[in-house]
Amino acid sequence: MSEQHYQSVAEDASYEYIFGFGSIMNTSTHATWKTTSSTTTEQSSSSSSSSSGSLPGVIATISKEFGYKRQWSFRSSTGFTALGVEQVVVATNENDDDDDGGGKCCEINGVIFQVPTCDIPDFDRREVGYTKIRIPLEYITIQNGDASKASGNTREATAAAATAAASNQQQSYRQQSNFTFTSSDNIWLYVPLPGHIHYADENHPLLQSYVDTVLQGCLEWGGPTMAEQFIVTTGGWSEYFLNDTPSSRRPWLYRKEYNTIDELLKRYEEKTYYGERRHPEEFASAFSQRFRGTWSIPRRNPNFTGRDVQLDTLRSKLQNQDKGKQRVVVRVEVAGMGGVGKTQLVTEYCYRNFPSQYGLVIWLNAETADTLVADYRSLLSDMAVDVVGDAVVAATATAVGIHGGVGGGGGGVTASAATSSADNSTGDTMNKSTDEIVSEVKTRLFRSRVPWLLVFDNLEDHNLLNEFVPRGAGIRGHIIVTTRHVETEAVDSHGTLILGCFDISESLELLRRSAGSQNIEGAANTQAARELCKAMGNLPLALGMAAAYMRRCDVQCLEYLDRYIASEKTGQTLFGKVENYSLSVASSVSLSLGEIEKESPTTCQVLQLLSFLGPDLITKWLIRNLLSSKKSLDLKQYSEREKSSLKRGMLRFASNRSALICGFALAGGTILLLPSFDGRRLGLCAGLAVASMLAFSSTAMDCGATEANKELDIKRSASVSNAISAYEYEESDIAWDLLKSFSLLSVKEGKGSVHRLLQQSMRSCQSDDESRCNLIICIDALRSLWTFKTETVESFKEVLQILEHVKCAVSHALEIEELDTINILKAAQMSMEAGVFSAMALNAFVEAQNSLHIALSLLEKAESKRNCPSQRLKAKVLHELGPIYRYQGRYTESERSLQQSLEITQPLSRKDTTVRQAVADTLHELGVLEVKKHNLDSAAQFLQRSLDLRQSLTDTESDTVNAKCAATLHQLAATYVARKPPSLEQAKALLQDALKLCRQIGQRAATLKQLARVTIRQGDLNQAEIYLEQALELYLELFGDNKMHINIASVKFQQGALALQREQWDDAWSHFSECLRIRRHVYAYAKQIGAIGTETTLTPKRKSVAETNPIHLEVSVVLHELGIVGFSQRRFSQSYQMLLEERAILENLSETTTSHSNRIYQARLTCLTWLRKCAKELDREDEAEKFTNERTAMKKEQAGLKKKETHLVSKSISLQHKVIDCRLLARQFALDKNGQNLVGKEKLLNVLDELKEEIKLAPPESMARAATQFHDTLMLWIDEPVSKRRAPILQACDSLRDILRAHGVQVVDSVSRKKR
Repeated sequence: MSEQHYQSVAEDASYEYIFGFGSIMNTSTHATWKTTSSTTTEQSSSSSSSSSGSLPGVIATISKEFGYKRQWSFRSSTGFTALGVEQVVVATNENDDDDDGGGKCCEINGVIFQVPTCDIPDFDRREVGYTKIRIPLEYITIQNGDASKASGNTREATAAAATAAASNQQQSYRQQSNFTFTSSDNIWLYVPLPGHIHYADENHPLLQSYVDTVLQGCLEWGGPTMAEQFIVTTGGWSEYFLNDTPSSRRPWLYRKEYNTIDELLKRYEEKTYYGERRHPEEFASAFSQRFRGTWSIPRRNPNFTGRDVQLDTLRSKLQNQDKGKQRVVVRVEVAGMGGVGKTQLVTEYCYRNFPSQYGLVIWLNAETADTLVADYRSLLSDMAVDVVGDAVVAATATAVGIHGGVGGGGGGVTASAATSSADNSTGDTMNKSTDEIVSEVKTRLFRSRVPWLLVFDNLEDHNLLNEFVPRGAGIRGHIIVTTRHVETEAVDSHGTLILGCFDISESLELLRRSAGSQNIEGAANTQAARELCKAMGNLPLALGMAAAYMRRCDVQCLEYLDRYIASEKTGQTLFGKVENYSLSVASSVSLSLGEIEKESPTTCQVLQLLSFLGPDLITKWLIRNLLSSKKSLDLKQYSEREKSSLKRGMLRFASNRSALICGFALAGGTILLLPSFDGRRLGLCAGLAVASMLAFSSTAMDCGATEANKELDIKRSASVSNAISAYEYEESDIAWDLLKSFSLLSVKEGKGSVHRLLQQSMRSCQSDDESRCNLIICIDALRSLWTFKTETVESFKEVLQILEHVKCAVSHALEIEELDTINILKAAQMSMEAGVFSAMALNAFVEAQNSLHIALSLLEKAESKRNCPSQRLKAKVLHELGPIYRYQGRYTESERSLQQSLEITQPLSRKDTTVRQAVADTLHELGVLEVKKHNLDSAAQFLQRSLDLRQSLTDTESDTVNAKCAATLHQLAATYVARKPPSLEQAKALLQDALKLCRQIGQRAATLKQLARVTIRQGDLNQAEIYLEQALELYLELFGDNKMHINIASVKFQQGALALQREQWDDAWSHFSECLRIRRHVYAYAKQIGAIGTETTLTPKRKSVAETNPIHLEVSVVLHELGIVGFSQRRFSQSYQMLLEERAILENLSETTTSHSNRIYQARLTCLTWLRKCAKELDREDEAEKFTNERTAMKKEQAGLKKKETHLVSKSISLQHKVIDCRLLARQFALDKNGQNLVGKEKLLNVLDELKEEIKLAPPESMARAATQFHDTLMLWIDEPVSKRRAPILQACDSLRDILRAHGVQVVDSVSRKKR
């Protein structure tokens, strides 16, 4: 309300006053809790002022004599720590008024607001957890006035407002009101109730959004001076400081006045813990308290039988290793062949010992590193809602301005807001890198305050334990591993439990419990049960299947035994032995399948189809598509059979065409000879003629169709799904229920899993024709579900659900010999697209490379070199391999793949203009590769050729061609930027042309990023900032917020460089840190590079760095920039650590790669320079001297290498000269027809000896190898007769000529010819 309005209604309303010391100082929060009456009254005021919409106020201070101090000590119900005031002992020492603890009082600055008395009850209800106390007037001081000045006995006091405008050097602050206070006025202070006073902890942190709200209020009323006084006079600041603001790493997007606020917080860093402030993904809030319970344990088996001895042994092995060991993780392995019940045993152990022995039990699928990471990620995602509920949800409150009233405690966060925040937190968890996920879980387990148990089920690779198991435990940590593979050295140790089959009593008990007691009753059934257990070798898996069969089909054990014995031979024929398993499993499966087939033959077919797919992530939708594809194939085969039958009939008919022709001629002759004929005879003759024509035309059409079928369009849209009919829905539901009831399919949360042993058995029982047909069905079904489109991000999630199924199916396509060429091509294309998806959407370059190599193997298997579609597909696969190799820094392999692709497409492009686009794409990739290799002239040539070719295709597919032209213009601009000196104006013009052509989000973002780079170098920093923000927005739209993508990392790096140039150190640190986080994720595959083959040479420190940072040049670059920023901020310890990590990576690269050798050398020198600076600042003179000596030694070594290189170059040139001389003499010797030139032969032998000496001195390169081969060839033939030696010597001379020309030596052979 305006001041004038309050004065106009003073006679009609009474007022009270509230001293605001927290978020209420920010007037933007007032509208959220002012009453309707107040708002209406205010809006009716004819006066408008800057204070309209908020309460009038005046700056004031409560003196320390009042006995209170402002603290971060109010426990908000929404899960964070807000402001409060506490009563403390009055300080008697003048020097005690600036203490940060809670033991001494201090002045409290704030704003006194005038509030209508009718609104005070609303304030009371709003300030839940607070009570109000009255402040005597003598303890209040008004800015530029003193409220305690008395006039007579009424002790009236008047305060003048602060001036509306500040001086020229200060900004204008909010206009203050003129209040007249009397001793009867109520000035209230809201004080926390005792039960709500708690300081910040990891579950209730300080929130940056709330701190911003309070300090923005201070800046609004009194500017930086008032904000600084607030910081100084407030206690309870904590290291539990969460930066919860939206886009916390981009404060300029949402935080008002963030520069001033952060500068003040940093100025008093020792007090505010500004340096300890963490972003949400770094703040492991509420973990140690809430990380308890059970997660993902399989459902308890109600029929679990026996194993008491093994359970006791498992418990004792864990406890015995525990004795005397504190905070050590104890591990026991449960090993045995598949089907003996390892998982069931450990599941029962978990349920029996939680919560009596463990406060936390986590079950993990340990088959691969990918499944472990997925489980860790899901675990953190499931925990995210609880974490958000306590620590992050208040961020939503800030956005709507409800961070509380006077003290700022406040409540009122709605359930929807909490849910939204939880969803965002879950999204952040799902977008964390693999390293961050694993590290966070390990850290939380290490810090856990409860005993925990981690189960690694079905472990295949024991090395994974080193990566996924924490190195210690908070109280007690146990690991149980189930595996089929027993480490030989661990067999006799106390940490391994070998699990065998049941004994007879356990087997009988399992049958009684699982099959139903009525099916085991009686002596005959009991005896049959004993015989069955013996026949099945007491294997729990087989017994479980048998029991499920008896229960499902209501068959007594005696009858089942008869069926089993009858099927055992069939089972052996169908299944054979699978990995040393007894035939009991095969026979059990055979019986179950027999019963299933009686109820639903389709279900057996479904099980056969599933054997060619991944064992997990099986859904009803997948089964429906499999059935739909099967129906389509059945219809196609029926049509082909009918067509084949018709064709055979027509061919038989056509085989008598001579007789038909003769008959036709005879009929015609009859017509001509007969003196008269009727229409009937004419019709008969015409019919014969038509029949003959139809026979020939049918044959011709059929042949034409066959040729057309060979030209299969393997590029058909993958988004075209099979039409799912009611039949597929019904049959899939039946199959789902039947497979579950016979224990062949285990289902959890709508996703099914099939045992790998069952899959293996089902594949082995199929004939070659059945396997081929079933795999074809799987390929077609997956193609119908494969909706991946590079430009459609929405398709990524759907494709991810079937990615593993695609990988399994294409791998089986390699194994089946009789698969036809068309389906091999389909599988190859799908494998290629899976590789592209892995690289583009997942940044999984190694997996992408594997998929593309499988595609190449399939194409080789097709053996269709003359088949144009196959060659085009092979060229496409090789083209996609190029950039994937480039992303991994494997430039040689990248160039080889791209050149091979070009060799295929260039000849095809002469006949087919549609292939020209593929040629242009590959030329473009070669240009990009040359840019990476800093071969700028070569890059420009490739890119210009690509651009010319693309511009010639503008008549068709203009949007696509324009986008690709834009991409090439972008890369051409990069060559101008990289030149010395750079041609920035030309680069900028090319990039602007590219923007005009391109509409694709990703390409526009890349071009904007490059434009920013150019404008930064031109000095236009403001424009560069705009370009980068636009690029980041586009990438986030394409990949999603916080997506771990290499392109987002590149933008963050450029933003960091821009902030560094502006000396905005905090922003630079934030951007570079985010870039490092993403690049560590993207280049995680390079973590072991450098240790391969050189493990003995790596120091422990360098091995440790290799475990933290990928050994990649792009990672070292970011670490260097972070080191510079830390040094500029005088955070020398952090800077020193970053530079040490950079140094370790560069040393590793210098020993393990020959690429970028000069760049790595220069980077090492620069790194040592900065390390020396940091060491001096940290007073580590010895280390500074060590870095100086190391740098000097490196320069000396480099000088020696250059000298040696110069010497080798000199020797190489000398070798070239000697090779030329020797070759000239050799040609003359070979062309001598007489063979009597002994002087020439002697001279040649002398030169050959000299050549041999030059070879010894020359560097081992291609010229030396060619010279050696030339020397050896001449020595082999020099003594032979002229007729024999001439051809091989001349051939050796020609080969050597080609090598010389490749080295830039011009060689022209001229032979004088006599006139004929």
